[in-house]
Amino acid sequence: MAKYTHRKRQAIAETKPGQTLSQAQNDELKRLGDAFHSLGRRTTAQAYEVGGYLVRAKSILPEKALGAWIKAVCKFTPKTGRNYIAVHTNLMEYKERLEAAAVAPTVLFVLAYAEQPDVERVISAIEAGEQLTVAQVKTMVGAVPAKKATNEAVLDVGGMAGLRKIAELKVEEDSVKFLQLTTGILKRVEKAMEPLAQNRAVFKGPLQELIMDDCKHAHDLINSIAAPLQPAMVASVNWRPARLTEGTTWRKVQELLSNMGGANGWPGKDDFVPWLQAEVIPLLRFVVHGEALHDDADGEDRADAAALLDKEADDGLLAFEDVPSKVQATVENALETVSPERRDEIRSQIVFDPKPMKRQYRKLAA
Repeated sequence: MAKYTHRKRQAIAETKPGQTLSQAQNDELKRLGDAFHSLGRRTTAQAYEVGGYLVRAKSILPEKALGAWIKAVCKFTPKTGRNYIAVHTNLMEYKERLEAAAVAPTVLFVLAYAEQPDVERVISAIEAGEQLTVAQVKTMVGAVPAKKATNEAVLDVGGMAGLRKIAELKVEEDSVKFLQLTTGILKRVEKAMEPLAQNRAVFKGPLQELIMDDCKHAHDLINSIAAPLQPAMVASVNWRPARLTEGTTWRKVQELLSNMGGANGWPGKDDFVPWLQAEVIPLLRFVVHGEALHDDADGEDRADAAALLDKEADDGLLAFEDVPSKVQATVENALETVSPERRDEIRSQIVFDPKPMKRQYRKLAA
């Protein structure tokens, strides 16, 4: 490997281009090199400036000579140079937003090669206050994780140290997916509410079709990330995620996503828009943008109702999946008369009182 001395770099930077280029082009290259060296630490704005300098150098030099010039003048690799060029070329429409968010050049390099919807999603998350790592950004834009082999190696580490590391990796990946889903849900809800400004109707059906599955998956993710597993009353039944601490905002988020993941969890026509305004949008903005909730009487009433339901649900009643198999079989036989698409919904609403002389089925409130 050739060792670049100061004299050799000077020869590459000035003499070699001068052999095939005009004096004006040679002077322009020198000016670009001087401008590059005048920059301080690499801020977001300066990353764009460096990219601009390299784009101009690229217009003067052939590809091979450009790589040598970048090594000699900029003191970094041609690959890094191409990254700066890509930032300047591909992210110009996002320049103001990225500069305002002070996004690091290493993140810019990832975004420079990403698809536009992915770039928009990452920028929105950063603007919402998320402190994303390069690895998280790569995951969000679908790039191959730089440390995939290292992550796989963690799966062979024993003891609590290995278990904790696996848990950290899982939470990091699940959190990115959760943010992606909730950001998309919030955008669609806010978009659906736009007609209200023109005194036009807001329709529930199209919005449900767009976001219900995402809400269901987001509910699964928040349970996976934050909810501890609780044992079932029947030992042979799988443990399931517990509800988060009563009265907390994240508990409200957990319940909201659960309700929005099923058609019956949405209110009727008259209450639909007020529900979006007073509950859905504030809670989603709490998740995506970190905004605190404003106190309101309706919210307190809903919390009281939820607390009452919790107490009722904890009074020794069993969910359908926790009841003895014989009882489940009886219910399943009865459900044969119901359309298949409604069976899961009905199962989720059934609770069972195991106390003698008081066995009954009844529906929980939505």
